[in-house]
Amino acid sequence: MSSLQIYQQADFTGGLNFRADQFQLADNESPDMLNVEIDPRGGIFSRGGYERINTTAISGTWAPKQLHWFSGATPRLMLSNSTKVLHSTGGNFTVLQSAVSTDVAIANTEGACFANWGDELYIAAGQNATTSYRWKTTDTYATAIDVLTTSTYNNNYNSPGSNRFPLANHLMVHANKMFAADVSISGTHYPNRIYWSHEDSPRDWAEADYIEINVGGTGVTGMAVVAGSLVIFKPRAIFVLLGYDSSSFQLVQLSGHLGAVSHRAMVTADTGVYFFSNPEGLFFYDGSVIQDIFEPLRPTIDLGQFNTAAPDAITLSWINNRLWMSAPYDRETTVTEPKVNFVFDRSIRSGSGAWTQLQAADGYGLISGCDFTDASDVNHFYMIHPDEPRVVAVDKYNLDTDNITGTTSDFVSYYRTKWFDGGSYMQKKMFRRPEFVVKEPSLQSNINIKVYHDYDDGVNNEKRNYDLTITPPDAGLIWGTDLWGDTWGSGLSTASVVVGKNLGLARSIQMRLTGPAGRSWGVNSIGYKFQPRRVKA
Repeated sequence: MSSLQIYQQADFTGGLNFRADQFQLADNESPDMLNVEIDPRGGIFSRGGYERINTTAISGTWAPKQLHWFSGATPRLMLSNSTKVLHSTGGNFTVLQSAVSTDVAIANTEGACFANWGDELYIAAGQNATTSYRWKTTDTYATAIDVLTTSTYNNNYNSPGSNRFPLANHLMVHANKMFAADVSISGTHYPNRIYWSHEDSPRDWAEADYIEINVGGTGVTGMAVVAGSLVIFKPRAIFVLLGYDSSSFQLVQLSGHLGAVSHRAMVTADTGVYFFSNPEGLFFYDGSVIQDIFEPLRPTIDLGQFNTAAPDAITLSWINNRLWMSAPYDRETTVTEPKVNFVFDRSIRSGSGAWTQLQAADGYGLISGCDFTDASDVNHFYMIHPDEPRVVAVDKYNLDTDNITGTTSDFVSYYRTKWFDGGSYMQKKMFRRPEFVVKEPSLQSNINIKVYHDYDDGVNNEKRNYDLTITPPDAGLIWGTDLWGDTWGSGLSTASVVVGKNLGLARSIQMRLTGPAGRSWGVNSIGYKFQPRRVKA
């Protein structure tokens, strides 16, 4: 028998990769992981908990669409469903009204579109609505704006004050102007038309200040500002509007194939815009080139596990410097609701990014969130639960459980390694007891290890199944509050080495590490030990 060989895996930054061919996975990639985060320095650890912010459930039919941070006189978190608008300072929500007992009425099935203009919030209620709205947080009620018609254009740029606004599905502030897309004027619907307002006057509109984009499918699906230019999305095309006024605007086509599903399936980050093109997947435009970042997840579409026929369940959110994509994804059956969040972190792997997969304890992915800075300048990261009438805070690393309805629930978290064959799948090896560098818990915990042999990773095909017991460090002595003679230590949770059991005789092995329910956990390194056997001719 050959001498003992060792291999140490301390890099997990490759993240999630669903490629069907296991031989194409890098050592630092995983074919399956859930509710596990990647440390940019190499380790993995369980995600932070989810916690509701509204103790009172939002009443009425729950058809949530999106959150929006309005930094007005006092910061407000705006929530839109398909019929109403609500607002919150970080707790329970209040319905926004335009008069006593008169709710702001939304007629767009994708919900309201919001645009911040100084201390005013503009609300597009839909091209088939009866009015649009503006609101200041110091006002009790939102103000309905007179509707722009063919007879109420203001063609005099030197005389603002017409106080009109088009009925629209999409709004965007750019170049000190208000842009409105997919509009209705005097009862005529122009789905491919984009208007822009006068300079520094969002309620004045000239008759000639619009463009019509008739290629790429019917209807503008959304707009974004990237690198000083306006990016315009259609179902099967993308355009960039260059320039800064009517005399210099120039339309350039970026793609005649890719597009965006809806304005909820695109989100602007600090360096560009992410968008989901159906059925191609997720892409990123940085102002120069369109990048395909969906390659590791594309097999989910090819295998029919990602239901692209349910586009309403696909939303993008930029939360805590990471992209969150809700997905109607399930390996076993076709679903129409968002069941997971695929999270993309560009800071990992030297800026090329990596994917992880998260899911709430009740089996749902969260939708349409945003960052929110409150009146005390504290940052919060909020998303909407698609089934429960709640908004939840995510990335709560001081919590080990989810609390969505008022009751804490444990969530499942696990990490599956790639197949490890010691450099040759033809040669059998005796895999000895692996060693794990684990994060020390505050209480004794168990990490369950399932071991699979020779590419047979079926649910009931594990060859070994055992628990690693992780013991917390001894309590540290605090100077001045205890007596000498007790155990002296730092008192902080760090890391420790834990030895597992033999993995068995096999050509290749794979392990699935499942963390303890209701406890944070993490692994910094896995050390393999194996002895190769002779190969018969």
